[in-house]
Amino acid sequence: MRDEIRIEESDVTLMKSFILTFAFVIIAGLIPWGFADDAVMAAVPTHKAAPLTAGPELESATDTSAIIRWTTINPGGTALHYGVVRYGTDAKNLTQVAQSPNRRNPSHPDMIFRVRIMRLNSNTTYYYKVESTGATGASDGVSSSVKTFKTQ
Repeated sequence: MRDEIRIEESDVTLMKSFILTFAFVIIAGLIPWGFADDAVMAAVPTHKAAPLTAGPELESATDTSAIIRWTTINPGGTALHYGVVRYGTDAKNLTQVAQSPNRRNPSHPDMIFRVRIMRLNSNTTYYYKVESTGATGASDGVSSSVKTFKTQ
């Protein structure tokens, strides 16, 4: 007695889809795309650590939002950088993150970061610290001590 192998049309369609997707991934990896110089090429920073020169400080706060501002020496590297604020209601548990993109101007000696934090609770004390990263996600070397602010 011979076992029969039955292949459904849906199995064939699924296999064709898999093969096409796999081929696309392989081919796309071989093509030099040549995007602008902002392209993320490596996770290693190409610049020196950028120390804080001002802040971080609370720029403004409402009952449900806040803006944190700080200044660093121009970090160099990619044109795109991110200001990152880690925050929470417990100074030892800063698990929430807000970030904002920022374009670096190579002709300026400093870089000002401003990050808006949304969906906060009113009349609440928050703890936070700041950092900044390049487009690759690699740290600029900025890290502040823990600070506080209170919503209205």
